Parts: sequence; structure tokens; C-alpha cells
Amino acid sequence: KVEKTETLESFLNKNKKLNIIFGDINTKNSIIDTNRFKNLPICILIGPEGDFSETEREIILKLKNIQPFKLNKNILRSETAAITAISIINHYLDL
Repeated sequence: KVEKTETLESFLNKNKKLNIIFGDINTKNSIIDTNRFKNLPICILIGPEGDFSETEREIILKLKNIQPFKLNKNILRSETAAITAISIINHYLDL
């Protein structure tokens, strides 16, 4: 089933209780803090082709539950970035 599309701000506002790992090529952070995941669902936020706009990045990075994470040194296709993020998170969580 295809869900109705919504704006980024709407999605973030509705999911304030999630831990969001933000695949951000612009961050220097390459470590995921798994202590933040205790008893909370995890959401992986991957940008669209062409990346998020600077305004969207500012909105995302203002959230308390955000953890920016550099997936790769190069820009990845959205599909590849999602698979890469899941693999890295599974490694950190030792699933």
C-alpha cells in the first residue's frame, strides 16, 4: 500500500519519539551512539536524489532526537544509502 506523501516537517513533527539517524554527507560524525536507542524505535532518514536543501538540513538538525551520521565519503544513491545505513546500524547494534 502506498501511503499519502507528506512534507518533511510534518513527518518529523509526527515522529518526535523516534530516534532518527540522519544520513548526512556534511557531518564529521562517523560513530553511532547506541546508548540513545534504549527502548525507542529507530528511524533512518536518507535524503532524496540531490540531497536535502540547506533549509531542510537546518530543520532536521534542530531536533533533539537526531543523530547525524556520515555513511560514506561519496554521495550514494538513495537506495544504496538506505541499505548501507541498515547494515551499519545492524553492526553497531550487533543484531
